Amino acid sequence: MLKPFLLTTLLLCMACSAAAQSPSYFKKFKPLADSLSGIYHIPSSVILAVAYIESGGGTSGVAKNLNNHFGIVGDCQYPLTHYKSRYRYFPSTRESYLGFCKLIASKKFYSTMVSSKDPKLWLRKIAATGYAADANQWTETVYGVILKNGL
Repeated sequence: MLKPFLLTTLLLCMACSAAAQSPSYFKKFKPLADSLSGIYHIPSSVILAVAYIESGGGTSGVAKNLNNHFGIVGDCQYPLTHYKSRYRYFPSTRESYLGFCKLIASKKFYSTMVSSKDPKLWLRKIAATGYAADANQWTETVYGVILKNGL
């Protein structure tokens, strides 16, 4: 009888902890996403939600060790250790956000999307470039983060 109660309590605590971490991630990086949105015309909600999903809210090893919040693949070249990864190293999280915007701006669809404010359409276009292994699931997951967090 005690085990189910403890398990339920533990799961509830974990869910509350994860929910509490989301707003702090968005609060911390929203000014950066807003700034880059003004330059690149990618909705800041898209920038933030993709970063959140791809970095596990900033907690993934790639985010912590390589400042890569977007899962961008490339030359690691991590200067301080022999950290081996297929993911690209960025000198700062800001550089990671900038790298994502530059990557998206280099895509063929970008010029037709600059005037669009529709985050779901942006996500579909990004996913269609091969950004995610399962484009439909990725789009829905990222869009869910936008809706859930009022981005």
